Amino acid sequence: MSSSASASSSKSKKRVGPDNDFKVGKQLQVLIVDDDDVSQTTYILFLQKCGVETLGVRNGNVAVTIHDITEMRFDLILMNSVLPLMDGIPATKKLREMGITTMIVGMTNVNDKEEVRKEFMEAGVDDCYEKPLTPEILRSLLEKLSNKA
Repeated sequence: MSSSASASSSKSKKRVGPDNDFKVGKQLQVLIVDDDDVSQTTYILFLQKCGVETLGVRNGNVAVTIHDITEMRFDLILMNSVLPLMDGIPATKKLREMGITTMIVGMTNVNDKEEVRKEFMEAGVDDCYEKPLTPEILRSLLEKLSNKA
């Protein structure tokens, strides 16, 4: 992606300034699976500002195919519940069946019932949040990933 994200190098793993600017220490890669252009663009812009490489896809089938036929792997997958071609729950199940151990975070819609969240958790997501994901939630996820390294 953009090399400007790494222009200001620092020896610390992360930097949190008074303006709540956050940068990850290691290069993280995030797959965003969401067919809502506004949500996807918002997440991409925020994550790139934090120095994260991103890839956005519009359905669960593409997310599964990427892992099936390429060597691409991600540190985090943000998976929407309702998607064209293949919803997030079956896509998550398929990824777990394929042995993908990446942190997957389910994203439910405001109109989704509690059963959807429960099904998402049973499918193998590591966590589940109602959309839209706030900058605080995204930052928290990045901090968890940064602390794993």
